[in-house]
Amino acid sequence: MKPLKITITIRFLSLAILLFVVSYTYGQPPRPKPTPNDTLQSVRVLTNGKVMFSIYAPKASKVTIDGDFLSLSGSVFGRQKEMSKADNGVWTFTSEVLPADAYTYSFIVDDVKTLDPRNTLLKESENSHDNYFVMEGESSEYCQNLNVPHGKLEELWFHSSVTDKMTRFHVYTPPGYEKVTKELPVLILQHGGGDNDASWATIGRANFIMDNLYAKKAAEPMVIVMPMGHPGEDFYAGLGVKEDPYYTQLFDEIIPLVHDKYQVKKDRYSTAFAGLSMGGLQALNVALFTPEKFGYVLPLSTGFFEQQRKDLVNNYEEVLKNPEINKFKLFWIAMGGKSDIAYENGEAVKKIFDKYEIKYQTNTYDAGHTFITWRHNLLEFAPLLFQD
Repeated sequence: MKPLKITITIRFLSLAILLFVVSYTYGQPPRPKPTPNDTLQSVRVLTNGKVMFSIYAPKASKVTIDGDFLSLSGSVFGRQKEMSKADNGVWTFTSEVLPADAYTYSFIVDDVKTLDPRNTLLKESENSHDNYFVMEGESSEYCQNLNVPHGKLEELWFHSSVTDKMTRFHVYTPPGYEKVTKELPVLILQHGGGDNDASWATIGRANFIMDNLYAKKAAEPMVIVMPMGHPGEDFYAGLGVKEDPYYTQLFDEIIPLVHDKYQVKKDRYSTAFAGLSMGGLQALNVALFTPEKFGYVLPLSTGFFEQQRKDLVNNYEEVLKNPEINKFKLFWIAMGGKSDIAYENGEAVKKIFDKYEIKYQTNTYDAGHTFITWRHNLLEFAPLLFQD
C-alpha cells in the first residue's frame, strides 16, 4: 500500500503545482506593453522659465491645449494652441516665459476635452474639470502649500428649501480656530459663472493664501464661506436680489447655518462680501440693494451690462442715493486690466457711481479675466478686512 500512497501524494502535489501555475499565469491581468506614457512628465518647467506640456495620444489626429496661462499673452477667446506630435505618439506644446504662479490647462484630443492622466490636481467647476499646476518660485509662494500652520477646509451639505435639493458650500477656518475664545468675522467669497463652490478652494488656492498671510500676521483671523453661486436651474445676472434664488438661499439658509455652526460675529461690520465676474455682479447687487448687511463689499472683474446700467439709472435712482452705501468701511472694485472681458462694463459702472457720489476704491492686477488676477485680488484685499 505504501507505493500507492506515494503515487497519490505525488499526483496531488503535481495537481496543486499545476493549479498554482495556471492561477498565477491566467489569474493575473496581463502586463501592458511599455509606452512613453509610463514615464511621461506632462508638465515640465524648463530652465528658461517656459513650461512644456505633454500628452501621450498616439492615435489622435489633432491635439490642442487651453488654459489661463495663455491669457497672459493677451489671448482670451479662442485661445487654444495646437500641439506638435512626435514619432513616439507624444504631443507637446511649450508656453512663453511664465511668472511663477498657479495655472489651469486642459487638452483637447480630436475635439474632446481630456484631463491630464498624469496630474491629479483638478479645478472643479459646475459641469467639468480642468487640470492645474503650481509653478514653484518666489512669486508663487503666496499660494503654495508651505510649511506653516494650516487652517481647516470643510464641505458642508444641507437640504435647501429654496431649491428643494441638497446643496453644498465650503468653509475655511483659520489655523488654531478650535482654540479661539472670541467670535470671528465672516467673509463670503463668491466664484464666477460656470464655476462652483469648490473653485476658490482648488485653483483659487484661497486656504493656502490665507494660511500664508496668517503666518506673516498680515490679516485678521476670519471664517471664509464659499457658497454655490447659481443654485437654481437658470443663470441670473439681473439687477436686485429678488429674482435670483441665490440671495434667498444665502441670507435665509447659508448665513444662518454658519452662525449656528461656527463661532462668528453677526453684525454688519463683521461681515464682508467678495465675488468675481458673476459673483462680482452679486457683489454689486448686495452693495446697492442690501448695503445694511455688509461692512465690506469687493466686486472683482465685473460690471453691469448696458441694459442693466440703463435700468439702474432710470428705475432705481433711489437705490443709488441710499446713504447706507457710503457707510461701507471698504467698497473695493478691482479689475484684471484692459484685457479683462469685464473691463468696459466695470468702467461704465464706476462712472455711474461717480455721478451719484458713491465712494469706492479701485485696484488692478493685469492678468485678465482669470484666477491669476483673482488670487492676487484676495492676497491684496484680505489684509484690509476687519481692521480696527
